Amino acid sequence: MTLFKLECKTNFKSSLIWMVVVAVLTFGLMSLFPSMKDTMKSFDMSIMPKKMFEAFNISDLASLSTVEGFYGYYFQYIMIATGIFAAMSGAGALAKEEGDGTIAYLYAQPVSRSSIVASKMFAGVVLYSLYWVITVAVSYFICLFFQGTGNQAAGLLTNFACFLVAGWVMGLTFLSAGFLISSLLSSSKPVTSLSLGIVFLSYILGVVGKLQTDFKTLLYFSPLEAALPSNVFKNGIEGNYMVTDITVIVVCVLSTFWIYNRKDLKA
Repeated sequence: MTLFKLECKTNFKSSLIWMVVVAVLTFGLMSLFPSMKDTMKSFDMSIMPKKMFEAFNISDLASLSTVEGFYGYYFQYIMIATGIFAAMSGAGALAKEEGDGTIAYLYAQPVSRSSIVASKMFAGVVLYSLYWVITVAVSYFICLFFQGTGNQAAGLLTNFACFLVAGWVMGLTFLSAGFLISSLLSSSKPVTSLSLGIVFLSYILGVVGKLQTDFKTLLYFSPLEAALPSNVFKNGIEGNYMVTDITVIVVCVLSTFWIYNRKDLKA
């Protein structure tokens, strides 16, 4: 429990910075909605291939004239940043102890390797969950502000509730993948590049899967695809994607414990 508290205290500040930046970005981008919604209604979709719009998660430009459609389009890029945040949180958790030389301090404590992994994972889940709940709550109230409190407010709440769950599972998928990477590393130096690579690869697989019907199965290897607000608002929570993500989480968590318990740690 001491290690859990220490981990939360150490990483809380960076998590708070992410929350504030995302909240400011969300409000800033949504402030463009009133001036753009009428323009989107009159835009001619025939000037670009339909597949191109689908690749960027736009069903039709008329949807961008609604609060949910506009939010769903631009927030997909913040979702990429969210995936990077989750992946980096996991990838740096174990590796930094060896890289910084603090593993010797942990050795001196009456804790097992499994306890170290469990405490760090629990702290990572708590901090990501806090970040995600606050991000979605702020996004909901911002969208509600620009939409108004009409009859659609209840539908907006339902959509954001589904989005909350889908995005939480997505983040845990990248977090667990990050922990698996961290169990293999002895330094935190490559954490940023590896985290970026994993998330962007996931995004690219989703784009390819939508552009090419023959590669549609690649969508299941893209945790981002299941959690994009444009998809969740349209289709709700899709069970197939959730099963795939949960399977990845379980495999990564178990593999992390197995690898770290057998790893030759450098004090």
